[in-house]
Amino acid sequence: MVITLLSVKLLSLVNSELVAHLVFSMFAASGMAYLWVHAGLHGKYRWPVLAIMLNPCFGVWASVIGRESLFVGLLGYFMGAVLAYYTCKHLRHLLLAGVCLAGLIFVRSAYGIGLAIFLIMFVMYTLPIRMNLSAGVHIVLAVGLAALLVIVAWPALDNYLVNDILPKAKSYFTLTSATTRTWIQLRTSGDLFSGLWWSLPLALVGPTPGEVAARPVMLPFFVSGLVIVGVLLHQLWLTLNGAMPKSVRKVLMLAWLPSLVVILISYVPFGIYNPGSGIRYLCGVLPFLVFPALFCSTVRADSRCAPLRVMYPAHRSSRVLGAGP
Repeated sequence: MVITLLSVKLLSLVNSELVAHLVFSMFAASGMAYLWVHAGLHGKYRWPVLAIMLNPCFGVWASVIGRESLFVGLLGYFMGAVLAYYTCKHLRHLLLAGVCLAGLIFVRSAYGIGLAIFLIMFVMYTLPIRMNLSAGVHIVLAVGLAALLVIVAWPALDNYLVNDILPKAKSYFTLTSATTRTWIQLRTSGDLFSGLWWSLPLALVGPTPGEVAARPVMLPFFVSGLVIVGVLLHQLWLTLNGAMPKSVRKVLMLAWLPSLVVILISYVPFGIYNPGSGIRYLCGVLPFLVFPALFCSTVRADSRCAPLRVMYPAHRSSRVLGAGP
């Protein structure tokens, strides 16, 4: 409702649909630019990010009036502020991340909850306080705590899924559409979680080869889905790479990975019923899929700037994060 009122107000002010779309697209683009600058993207870390940003489906939905363009812009500023906080530890970056997080929760609450988990864990594992525990011990403790929270909150969570999310997701698509998978029935939380092994890959890829053969117009969505799955697998490999510094692995495995799981599970009900429209509900959070590349690029750029900070304490590394090949 608020997005609709905002769109109507903007259209009445500019008196042009093209200009209104441009305003939303510029906001999304500014968020992506802010993220790119603070990540100091260079070398091999650029390609996964470019694969997402240049994905035609992402470009289309991030360039028109709607929740997606607002979410993309807010997510760009949120992730950029998080990376800037890592390099500078300035409170203003954390405040910006908090403001953006509030907006993200308002626009898409399920994704926003996952990002809230990420922010809490990211700050926790980037504080100067050091705990001499291995990544494996941290993972066991985090899994145990998460399991306890799920057990305590399960009645409310189950009620939310069964009576709100699952019926709402199915009602978004017309049953007469040729691209709607009417054979899929997710009525209970058990249906959702027990079927993740097939529903999550299917939701991410989009149309199956059989659906593409029946409707060739779905081919671009299929190619887009394959690119997204390929990039996601690469980011998971980057996260689990043993050659990575322990501090970086802890952030990725205990902040990014759990948050990604929450986001992808919440996406499944909205992405499984219609392969064409499913990408719309995923595109807003696509930049978060490549956070490992963004974070590794930031860490590497920050380490290159470390000698400058020693020589000039007032120097801010974020201004030269783009240095290097």
